[in-house]
Amino acid sequence: MIFNESPRRKQINELVAWGHWFALANIIMALVISSVYLLSSPISGTPISIAYMLLTWIGHISFITFFGFVLLLLPLCYKIKHPRLLKVIGSVIAAVGLALLAFDALLYNKSGFHISFSSAALVRSETQGQMGAFNWLQWFYLILLIVVWLMFQLVLANAIHKRIKRFMKVHIGTYVTSAFVFCFVASHGIHVWADAKLYAPVLQQDNMLPLSYPATAKTLMSRIGVFDLQDYKQRQNLQFTEKDFAFDYPPTPIYCSVDATQKVLFLSVQEDSINVMPEGLQDNGFHFVSNTLKNDYLMSVVYGLPQGFLPSVSDSQPVALALSNAFNLDLSMYNHLTSNQDNASKKPFYSSNWKAFSDGLNSQASGLFMATVSNEEFNSVDLQELSANTKILIVAKTGDNPYFRLFSNLPIETQMSTTEDIAPTILTELGCNADPKNYAIGQALQSPTRNWAVSTQGRHLIVVHKGLITEVSKDGSFEIRDYTTNEKVLSEIDTNLLSRSIKHLTEFSKQ
Repeated sequence: MIFNESPRRKQINELVAWGHWFALANIIMALVISSVYLLSSPISGTPISIAYMLLTWIGHISFITFFGFVLLLLPLCYKIKHPRLLKVIGSVIAAVGLALLAFDALLYNKSGFHISFSSAALVRSETQGQMGAFNWLQWFYLILLIVVWLMFQLVLANAIHKRIKRFMKVHIGTYVTSAFVFCFVASHGIHVWADAKLYAPVLQQDNMLPLSYPATAKTLMSRIGVFDLQDYKQRQNLQFTEKDFAFDYPPTPIYCSVDATQKVLFLSVQEDSINVMPEGLQDNGFHFVSNTLKNDYLMSVVYGLPQGFLPSVSDSQPVALALSNAFNLDLSMYNHLTSNQDNASKKPFYSSNWKAFSDGLNSQASGLFMATVSNEEFNSVDLQELSANTKILIVAKTGDNPYFRLFSNLPIETQMSTTEDIAPTILTELGCNADPKNYAIGQALQSPTRNWAVSTQGRHLIVVHKGLITEVSKDGSFEIRDYTTNEKVLSEIDTNLLSRSIKHLTEFSKQ
């Protein structure tokens, strides 16, 4: 007896086959688009890290693309009886999915983070200025590009459907699937090994691809009893050393002038809280100061760099000082924690003579004065008299507050600042129009471009954003604190902001 295949069953088989070939075509396009992630990420040139990069790229991108097909399109192959409608729906899904991937890739290339709910505010702040500058012609081209992209997907879907009977005779599904599965499994296997061995060239790629959650030795091997988690943590702590930033300072040549007729004063009271808030000065609410800087504090201020960068630039003159000397702006610096011996051997631009610094501050009509002072020395400065012709910035604690604040008579436009912001703010006030990112990690507080800040505290990365301090160690452990109370906050870490902060640091050292 001969059983003929029903027309509906035959149609379903053809539609499912069409869906698989259409998904394969989009996997290839997704791989091409996602190559931007590879080009945007600093990858160590070791054989294992390169192999992992290629395997995880192919395996992960093919997985999320095919998963989208299985989740969104495959069920419709069994439900929809009209091939034309199915092709339209499939084309729209593919066009939107790949467009989102392309946007995420461009966003990652520019900022270092991916699209997610937690990064929505950051995406908006990064794009609103550029989108607002679009004219009608640019909007027309953008809409035209979207239409063309959708039409391309429709043409592709129709072309595959017309030739589906020919494609169904080509039996490559097993080989292609096996290759993609091998890449996916092998990449996770390498990551488990790298996590167990603390192999940084592989682990540093964890945030490279969107929706990526690689398997780890801690979560997998420790569960089955073949991995000593305590030993892992001990080796991890022993391995942890500060990253060696080696770069020319400043990374980019600075071309700007400063006004030698200006008078600017920066004071920092590090040891004790001042008794009263300085009159006539406004405070910005919160100013982050690393508690590990100590004698290096003024060095971090004048360079505009966090502690981890300072060993690489100590032999170079800070931009703020070089410009002051070049344009004959009198410069005076005092550090009450630095002895004469330290001044002679380590910090040639510091002075330990408070009387000379104070006399120059009171008598000179112009100049740049920067100092860390004791409470007694601070109280001896007549800020009310100086404020008439002096631009003032003061970093200090007041009363019982556990945090520093920045007091100033400058037009500061932010409620949060860091040590690295001082040098760009001073140079901007002196008339230097060079972009702060070319010589410092911080930003000019008169015209801030970010609502977050990044710094370091010892060997930990610090991110300040929306009233919170996120402190992250190299092993991935973190602590989030309210910066006004210093109390711990139970909150999930914003990995996108963390990635953006790390990219901000690495981009500076690679200019």
